[in-house]
Amino acid sequence: MSLMELTVAEEPTQEVTLKVIMQGLRNDVFVIADGMFTDDMKLVAQGADGIADHPSIPTGQVRLIAAELGSEMPVFKSLDQKVHELSVSINSAAKLGDRERISQDFQQLINGCLACHAPYKERVANILSEPNQ
Repeated sequence: MSLMELTVAEEPTQEVTLKVIMQGLRNDVFVIADGMFTDDMKLVAQGADGIADHPSIPTGQVRLIAAELGSEMPVFKSLDQKVHELSVSINSAAKLGDRERISQDFQQLINGCLACHAPYKERVANILSEPNQ
């Protein structure tokens, strides 16, 4: 048997959940910051792209979140949209080498994350951690 015939066991893929998505977004924020500190625009763009193109929240979890937030759901969605728009802007700025815009947009992006986490993180985590969810 040759090496070409051997199969490599695939690593199990992690189920996409809001928690997994948020952990990925946190990592992408760190990549942007690392790129900013090391003046590596490719890293900045990579992190921003990861935020802009993050996986969608599974439909079942969206329904649970919408049921919990009710009339607050449009605000929740608008905060996500704002972070998305800022990550697209950061990506564009990185490609242009516009460090000032990156810095300004990054601060707004962090503020957007915190504006969502303060009112919603605990509530959403609680509803998604209930048994059978």
